Amino acid sequence: MKIIILISSLFLSACVSKPSYKVSQKEIKPGTEVSVKGKKLKLFDKTKPIKTGESISKFTKGIANPEEFEGQVTLINVVPSVDTTVCEEQTHILGESKKIHPSVKRVSISRDLPMAQARFAKEAKLENITYYSDFKEAAFGKESGLLIIDNGLLARGVMVVDKEGVIRYMQFVPELTELPNMDKAIAVANDLAKKK
Repeated sequence: MKIIILISSLFLSACVSKPSYKVSQKEIKPGTEVSVKGKKLKLFDKTKPIKTGESISKFTKGIANPEEFEGQVTLINVVPSVDTTVCEEQTHILGESKKIHPSVKRVSISRDLPMAQARFAKEAKLENITYYSDFKEAAFGKESGLLIIDNGLLARGVMVVDKEGVIRYMQFVPELTELPNMDKAIAVANDLAKKK
């Protein structure tokens, strides 16, 4: 039993240190399109989609209170569903990374039901992440231009929000089977967390 636990923990730490999926250096603009293995998928066409320099609360009204993104730097994981392997790996990186400054809040947004997110958090032992569900009306997905019209899920990406709730960095990947550059997002979040 001890050997199995040791092997499992070694496997999980390997996932964090070296992702098994390709890390994308590219990005798309919300409101355009993404792809899955080359198949194009349209995103919700919002006149003014999410972008850096704007308040995150403008886009998260349907899933969280504005003050939940104020007072501390926040690293936001946006994933289609926690029950897919790429999303699981991305969320493990967020939850398990020892590189993230202790004052940075870790957040994950998906269209999963809250009970599915809670089950995932418990089973994956990732309860240091605050999970927000956009399942009801896809309010976040529509407002941000990140809702995939074809399947009703969210595009994959990462965002960093400063202590005032302003988006300072974001990357949404063009290919959903690839990970965003979590190391870069973590570096941005850490720099912001160290500023007074």
